[in-house]
Amino acid sequence: MAKVLAVGVATLDRIVLVERYPDANERVVAKETIQGFGGPAATAAVTMARLGVDVSLSCVIGDDEAGRKIFDNLKSEGVDTRNVEIRPDIKTAIGTIVVSEATQSRAIMVQPHSEVGEKPANIGEYSWIHVDQLGMSALKTWGIKRGGSSKLSIDIGYKYPGLKSSDYDLYAPSENITTDVSTAVADKNLVVISKGSEGSIYSDGLDSGEVAALKSETVSTLGAGDVFHGALVAAQVWGKSPRESVEIANVVAGLSCRALDGQSGIPTKAELDAYFAGARS
Repeated sequence: MAKVLAVGVATLDRIVLVERYPDANERVVAKETIQGFGGPAATAAVTMARLGVDVSLSCVIGDDEAGRKIFDNLKSEGVDTRNVEIRPDIKTAIGTIVVSEATQSRAIMVQPHSEVGEKPANIGEYSWIHVDQLGMSALKTWGIKRGGSSKLSIDIGYKYPGLKSSDYDLYAPSENITTDVSTAVADKNLVVISKGSEGSIYSDGLDSGEVAALKSETVSTLGAGDVFHGALVAAQVWGKSPRESVEIANVVAGLSCRALDGQSGIPTKAELDAYFAGARS
């Protein structure tokens, strides 16, 4: 099976569930507080591993307690950690997330770092390279561009200098950046935009459409976008059509919302197959 390299951020998260967000200087009682794992690239990698894809993560973590927890979690999830760099000179990225039941939304505060890892010695083994915002910088540092031996995918949630759809085979920006998929015609790539509960739109220049979101009980949408992108890449590895890929990604992301954190609710390949078998019966 084709191999995938995810490149970017891995975080250790502290997640707090509240009935509603507090106002300034207001005290509210937390309904639940848990520790979880996050980061766009790391969550996408865990998603692919749960779905049975051979995936490696390239990231930098500190030689500290948080970094060791992240590393152990990646190993337990079946993510190849040969490209995870543990460095004593940095602190592992930490996220603090407050989830509101009332609005089914989350507020994210991150203490990040901007370190990218060394170019993997086995870079030529990967059929796909999936990056987040930090991973995009890594590709430039490594001198990797679209049209090489690996197809490129990006999950990008914010406007970034120099970001171009044409640089990626799978361009999946946040709707905060654009809701226009027409660039796929000129760029000859697959453009997919998730609009959360409103579903997703896509185009590869030949096939365009909209796919409804999965209707299910939502505990938290934390990490759902990162899961969506990981599932999109997995579907491309499986050779699925654009519409099938988006349908798969919508289901995987929707099912991941059954947990408070961003990773524990991600379905396995067996769960995904069972869902579609039930939907067709």
